[in-house]
Amino acid sequence: SADMGVGLHSRVIQVLAKGLPLCVIGMVQYGLTSKILVPVRDKTSKTMADLKGKRLAIQVGSGTYVAWRILLKYAGLKEKDFVVKNLKTRLIPATFQSGSIDVAVAWEPYASIMVSKGLARVLITNDEWAKVGKIVYPVFLYANCDWVNKNKATTQKFVNAWLEAIKFINTNKKETVDIMAKAYKGWGLTIPRAKVKAGIYTRGYDKLTVDDDVLTDTRNFSQIMFDIKKIKFMPDFKKALMLEFTNKALGIK
Repeated sequence: SADMGVGLHSRVIQVLAKGLPLCVIGMVQYGLTSKILVPVRDKTSKTMADLKGKRLAIQVGSGTYVAWRILLKYAGLKEKDFVVKNLKTRLIPATFQSGSIDVAVAWEPYASIMVSKGLARVLITNDEWAKVGKIVYPVFLYANCDWVNKNKATTQKFVNAWLEAIKFINTNKKETVDIMAKAYKGWGLTIPRAKVKAGIYTRGYDKLTVDDDVLTDTRNFSQIMFDIKKIKFMPDFKKALMLEFTNKALGIK
């Protein structure tokens, strides 16, 4: 029911593993927004290894969960080292407040909510997590392959405009926040300007095409998703790449 879309690499992997005709035609943004937190009463823990045997809340099966499994791999740890509690991320702050959880793995804005309420401190930031786990966490621009092959001129025009928009976001931060603040207001949402800016720029917009780091991260995600039976087989992600439009827009030969 759609010809183009935007989604995290984990969602793209799921679609490809179902054998659907999806092609990745460009990048949108990248960056992990999730953090690992402990209660403020925990004054000593510094690493994931310090948390062995603790009760850990995480939304099992989510992209954040897969990223956490990758972090454990690079840190030499296993899921069974923790007492994992499968919770919707929006419910995790309440578990911290009740004292029934020792560790939270949560994405924004829930991580910041716990910190702002004085319930938790950040043990591992999103940037630290990404560095250790070699995580890029890309969001792709994708399309129906059949539609693209029949509409190459239109696809090229769209990608040209898309990349100009991404470049604008990356270089015109004040105006970008103005545009989004106005959009939220039009939707009936009152959001402080600082939070609008944080919501936009927690992620990066300077990676305009798929590079080796993106391929490595996507392969790592595919492996974990296969291991936890989220997908039945690991699709060949490279075969799904149709970057000719992005390359032409960027002048890459």
